[in-house]
Amino acid sequence: MGSSPADMTVIGTRTTHVCCRPVEDGGSGDSSLHTARGTLAALGAVAEEVFGSPELAGRSFGVIGLGAVGGHVARLLHRAGARLVVTDVDPAARGMAEELGAAWVDPDGALHTEVDVLVPAALGGLLSARTAPLLRCAAVAGPANNQLDDPATAGLLAARGILWAPDVVVSAGGVIHATGVELRRESEERLTERIQGIAATLRLVFRTARTHRVTPAIAAGRLAGERVRAAAGPSVSRTAITTTQEG
Repeated sequence: MGSSPADMTVIGTRTTHVCCRPVEDGGSGDSSLHTARGTLAALGAVAEEVFGSPELAGRSFGVIGLGAVGGHVARLLHRAGARLVVTDVDPAARGMAEELGAAWVDPDGALHTEVDVLVPAALGGLLSARTAPLLRCAAVAGPANNQLDDPATAGLLAARGILWAPDVVVSAGGVIHATGVELRRESEERLTERIQGIAATLRLVFRTARTHRVTPAIAAGRLAGERVRAAAGPSVSRTAITTTQEG
């Protein structure tokens, strides 16, 4: 968190297993915009699941964190015609709020704000047994990693009727772009298609969750397990994968 392509160059002096170095150094560059693009696609799928339409215009979104990714997400939502409520621990970020015509709330009150969708874009662990009862939204979907403090928190959100979009799906745009450029050598057109495909993946997660009456967190884990087994072949232990995905 807080790292840059320049940092990846330094890390690259110690290992070849690094992506997102500067383009001039042979890497794919800053992944934050691509993570934000994937987040926007995911928010369309969330809106469709909750409100019956992927249209973002007129919907209210509470963006928590206006850093490298969160700032891009806020700008993309603004361009899509969404209504924004934003916050950041850095008071200087209020300038972006004014630029976008967004309402600013204190970080401590962000979880209490009434919005259609809450968009965590900062630190992880935001959703917990303590904070889940405070939410005043229909859904939570954002690029912040490790949003749940505990797997059981997904059940608490579901019990309140709040849809949670698994962060590993929502935030995948940056990884899709970086690996597509550096490992797959894909065109930007193909990469755009795959980033937009996050919406289809999320719709599949939601459909699986409904069909099997489980949370999206469990559904995403099961789908990931199926993909790992399909890629690895019969030598992979089904029991081992099932155990890890449920935990």
